[in-house]
Amino acid sequence: MDHHERFRNEAGATLLIVIGIIAALAVMASTLVFVIGNMQANTADTRVRDKASGVGEAAMDGQMYQLALNWPDTATPTTVPALDATRIGLQFSDTSEFPRPASGSFVAATYYDDSDTNGDGVVTAADAQWDANDNDLMYVEGQGNVGKRSARFQAKVKRTYVNTTFPKGIAVYDGGNMASNGGGNNPKITVYFDDGGGVSSYVNGSVTTSEVFDSQSMDVNIAANGDTIPPIDTLIPQSLIRQVIAMAKGMGRYYDVTQGASMPTDFSGVCVIKVHDGTTVSLGNNGGINMGAGPSTVPQASDKPGILIILGGPHVQIDIGGNQNFYGVMYTDGQLVEAHGNPCFYGMVVCKSFMDMRGTADIKYDATAITKLADRWTLSVVLVPNTWREIRPQ
Repeated sequence: MDHHERFRNEAGATLLIVIGIIAALAVMASTLVFVIGNMQANTADTRVRDKASGVGEAAMDGQMYQLALNWPDTATPTTVPALDATRIGLQFSDTSEFPRPASGSFVAATYYDDSDTNGDGVVTAADAQWDANDNDLMYVEGQGNVGKRSARFQAKVKRTYVNTTFPKGIAVYDGGNMASNGGGNNPKITVYFDDGGGVSSYVNGSVTTSEVFDSQSMDVNIAANGDTIPPIDTLIPQSLIRQVIAMAKGMGRYYDVTQGASMPTDFSGVCVIKVHDGTTVSLGNNGGINMGAGPSTVPQASDKPGILIILGGPHVQIDIGGNQNFYGVMYTDGQLVEAHGNPCFYGMVVCKSFMDMRGTADIKYDATAITKLADRWTLSVVLVPNTWREIRPQ
């Protein structure tokens, strides 16, 4: 074989190798395109899946918030703690990033008791939608549906309470003088129920007629008589009042009339009102606040006391009349001055400024108005550790 022939053979072999390499590269390239395409599809699907998880977690938070506002401790709660799906949706309003599903809801949540109330042997969303066993524990499930992907979560939650531990044993605290009168309708400040801890009343000034108090049933302390009167803020800390105010704001039960809010007509439960100094606040006539109405009505075992706080200054005046009853704690910067008819307070009354007991209003200390305030309102709903898990979407 001469030199030229050998060169031609080598060139042909080289060409075959090049063709083989090109073919191999073509196969690799097509495989790479396929792999990259799959990776992109999987990445896009993962992104949608992650977005559904984010919406599902928001549903959990939203439902826990509603339970904190209105914990369902009865089968027919006054306000049903339903998820505000519209508000959750506004947090994910960009539908190009969070496409809505072709059918069904974008976000959903439910809650149920942590006990088997229907007797089927398991605890599921088919059980009671209220705290049936009264142990302050419930389950919450939240689901997000983004495009074609869904994510659902479940966790056990626990109710925690607002500290409404008012001191027991205080019938009346008057931060100034007390106008009062004698006569056959005295005393007007008495003890209706004492749980054994003793009852005291305080007047940080003088009392026109001390017979306004039933001194046989309580310890009466009057500054003008030489008695030591503790500051009201040591008996009822301002931190407690601020916490009640914060709770009222969270519940939509704070009314700042000085900033344009309307005066409420419902004073039951937690109610905090701020008015201009000198304003007269009427608590009504011939009704019942946290209890039944009527001149001979007394608090019942099923009645739940409330907290009424009226702020604004030392010249705010409280008016109550007819046969109006109040059960709970009333606390004001101002004065109890207008009392006509035969109204009655059951519980505790604090007026930081002045009290006029010359009228016909009765104040009857009731220890149940204090003890029942404990564990009365939910502060928050928190996750029980190690109960959060992802479950099959519905």
